[in-house]
Amino acid sequence: MLKTRLTDELRARQAELFELCSRLIQIPSENPPGDTTKLAAFIRDHLDSLRIPVEWHEPMAGRPNLVANLGTGSPNLVLSGHLDEFPAGQGWTRPPFSGAVEGGRIWGRGAGDMKAGLAVALTIASLVRRLEVPLAGRLTLALASDEETGGEWGTQWLLANVAAVRGDACLIGESSGTWSAGIGEKGVLWLRLSARGVSGHAAYQQGVSAVSAVRAAVVAIERMHGRKARGDTAVARVIARQRAAAERRWGRGTGRLADRLAVSVGTLRGGGQVNLIPEAAMAEVDFRLPPGLTTATVLKEARRRISRAVRSGVQVDVFNRCDPYVTSPDAQLVKLVLANAKALNRRTVLPVVRLGYTDGRFFRRAGIPTVVYGPAVHNMGGPDEYIEAAELLEVAIAHVGAVLDLLAPGAG
Repeated sequence: MLKTRLTDELRARQAELFELCSRLIQIPSENPPGDTTKLAAFIRDHLDSLRIPVEWHEPMAGRPNLVANLGTGSPNLVLSGHLDEFPAGQGWTRPPFSGAVEGGRIWGRGAGDMKAGLAVALTIASLVRRLEVPLAGRLTLALASDEETGGEWGTQWLLANVAAVRGDACLIGESSGTWSAGIGEKGVLWLRLSARGVSGHAAYQQGVSAVSAVRAAVVAIERMHGRKARGDTAVARVIARQRAAAERRWGRGTGRLADRLAVSVGTLRGGGQVNLIPEAAMAEVDFRLPPGLTTATVLKEARRRISRAVRSGVQVDVFNRCDPYVTSPDAQLVKLVLANAKALNRRTVLPVVRLGYTDGRFFRRAGIPTVVYGPAVHNMGGPDEYIEAAELLEVAIAHVGAVLDLLAPGAG
């Protein structure tokens, strides 16, 4: 059976999978600054060595995107991944780009977000090419820069400009943990609130405080936090099922967040010195929208609340927005990923609505069924990031199974 053959080959070559993940980690691709040229060149050369043609698209200097294809026709399954990662930061107990494979773990910045997913996609492409798997369709690798800073020049650009990336389904090896498969994500709306006042000596109160205006605006919209949305019945069932597991896996209080609006003030600046009435102030606010709400609705209410709360004008600017999108739990790719994952780890794998977003939101917005399934990442964004090597292998095997079930049906 073809699936058994590829799975056995993957297990036999698991050290190569781990080594590839390690090598990817050793090539820094921090964003900011966002330059992924060295990593993209390494991946291009790797695919060239496998005789897999690669397209290099660089709509923004220093942030290339790679697209590679195996097979032709339909269905077209896209394996999506991002090349950039968070900055390493401080506080590491080992070099942040060591890629060390020790004690059953693979260490380094980007290990789970998402060099592991890149290694899985590249390994699958390698297996398909080396074993000459007969595909009844196309396997497309879409590896993008710019994910950590919004995706405008990465996946969004690819979907708008490269036809092969607009596939029939999309599988992403972003971190999830093998207990869950992301079929949807909360929406995002980022607002910048700014106000201008009139400076004056604080003792005489001859001025207009911009800080007071922004503070009143923030208080008004923070009251929107916790609003529960009514979404699609099938999605509501998914959210209800994930609550208990989310509390255990994502942290206390997270089980209630998937179907509620979350509001957080990320930055707040104003004034220059303590004894002057501040003439300028600014705040940036993060909204995470559950399925059933739209950014247009939330923005309209935020503006209404601010206008009621503040006499002098507060300017409201949107600098990031995307509605929540959820792939149907009945979609073929969802069923295939869940079935392959369950067969491997012998436990129920839950479809979930993720609290944070991935590039999957752009595929879903384009009407492409999308699943996110990858190894759990420990200390993501902090020092000593790592993944479990066993989980990386488990994810790779589940991905291989789903790819074959979709693109080589009947091969076993």
